[in-house]
Amino acid sequence: MEWVDKIKLMFTPAHKKTVEDHIIKDTSTRSMLEDAEELLVRMAENAPNTNQKKSIRRKQKEWLIKVKITHKMISVVLQDQKLSSSPIKKRIVISCYRKYMKAKNGIGLCKEASIHYVKDGRAHVRSIRESSLFQSLFYRIHHLDLAYSNDGVLTQQSTKELLTTQQQLLQETKSNDLSMLLEEARRYVRTVNQFSVDPLIEGKMQRLIQQGEKLQSDFTLLDFEERHTVRRMFKEDVPSIIHTYLSLSLKHQIDHKEELYVALSKMELTLIKYVERLEQLRVERMTHLLNLQSVRYDK
Repeated sequence: MEWVDKIKLMFTPAHKKTVEDHIIKDTSTRSMLEDAEELLVRMAENAPNTNQKKSIRRKQKEWLIKVKITHKMISVVLQDQKLSSSPIKKRIVISCYRKYMKAKNGIGLCKEASIHYVKDGRAHVRSIRESSLFQSLFYRIHHLDLAYSNDGVLTQQSTKELLTTQQQLLQETKSNDLSMLLEEARRYVRTVNQFSVDPLIEGKMQRLIQQGEKLQSDFTLLDFEERHTVRRMFKEDVPSIIHTYLSLSLKHQIDHKEELYVALSKMELTLIKYVERLEQLRVERMTHLLNLQSVRYDK
C-alpha cells in the first residue's frame, strides 16, 4: 500500500498536500500556535449570553493573530511579523462554518485550512488540515463555536473528544523523535488540565515532561530498551492511565487518586534514573576524550 500512497501523493495538487513538519516545528511557530489557542480559550470563557459577531486582533512582537466570528463563519489568521525569529515566514488561514450552518460529525465544516510561505524564492501553499500540530487548534475553534452558541453540554463532550484525539496523536507520533513526542505530551497535559485534575496529579505529569526534556540532547546514548521505555511511557502508559482515570466517576477517581499518584511517581523515578545515567555516560565520555588527547599530544 505504501507505493500506492506515494503515487496518490504525486498527483495531489500542491495546495492540498499536508505541510511538512520542518516548516512549522520551530520554536516561534509553536509559541504562536500556543498563543492562538490561549486566545481562543479566553474568548470561549468570556463568550456573551447571546450569539454575537466578534473580532479580535492580537499583535505581538513576532506574530499577529486575528479572530473573526460571524453568524456564518469563524476565521483565524496567524501571521509572522518582520521581527519573527521563525526561519520561514508564514501566514496561516483557517475558516470554519458555524456548526449550525454546515457540520460534519457535529463539528463545523472546515472551508479553508492553509499555510502560505516563501521558500527558496518561491511562494508555496500547503494544507494544515491533517497536520498533528494544528489538531487542538481546530478543537479550540469548535469550543469557541459552542461557547458562542451557548451549548455548554456539548462543550464538555467536545473536550473529551479532544482528549481522545490528543491521545491518538501521541500514539501516532514518530517513535524515533523524542522532541516531537514531548511536544504532543505537553499538548495532551494541557488538555487534561481542562478536567480540573487534582494539582498533585497535574504537577506530577508536568515533572514527567521536565525529566523527559533532560533526556533530549543525548537520548541516543541510552540503550535500546531504555529508549523504548521512555517512548512507551509518553506514547502509551501515561495517556492510557490518565484517560482511564478521567473516565471514572468522581467517587472512583477519589478512591484511585493515591494509586495513580504512586504510578506516576514510579515513572518519574525511572526517568530520573535515566537522567542520572546520562550524566554518568557524559562523564565517562569526557574522561575518555581527555585520555585520548593526553595520548595524542603528551609527546
